[in-house]
Amino acid sequence: MLNQLLKFTLVSGFLLWLRRRWKWLAACGGVIAAAMYLHGEFLDYVEALPSGSEEATVAGDYIAVAFAIKNVVIFASLLTYFLVEMRASKRRRKDRTAAVDAGTTEPRPSPRRGSVRGDDSKADDGFDFLRHGRKLENRADKVIGSKRAK
Repeated sequence: MLNQLLKFTLVSGFLLWLRRRWKWLAACGGVIAAAMYLHGEFLDYVEALPSGSEEATVAGDYIAVAFAIKNVVIFASLLTYFLVEMRASKRRRKDRTAAVDAGTTEPRPSPRRGSVRGDDSKADDGFDFLRHGRKLENRADKVIGSKRAK
């Protein structure tokens, strides 16, 4: 039972992670698959040429170029995916902090300079909505507040 629960948790966690990223991942995978397919087709073409012919020697000279182009396309598609994902992550983080700032009535404390965590101190750890949200009042606060207002 614990094994099934672990599998369900891992699969559902992966699907939640994949929910926002599937389009860009599919595009990146498609570009990589196309580059590998075209490179394989070129190698099959060169292999099918009659050996010793002028066409085979010219095409053979381009094998290294085709290999380099394939690897550059793969690297560029991965780099593009990572850059797009990093920009989207920054945008989501900025939107989240802007929404938290707009919902508060108290000024937000400024982040400490020179902290051990550096730039990560501004990153949301998932509990910022509790730290910077409006303050909840218990019954005693409500009674004291109503007596102060009189």
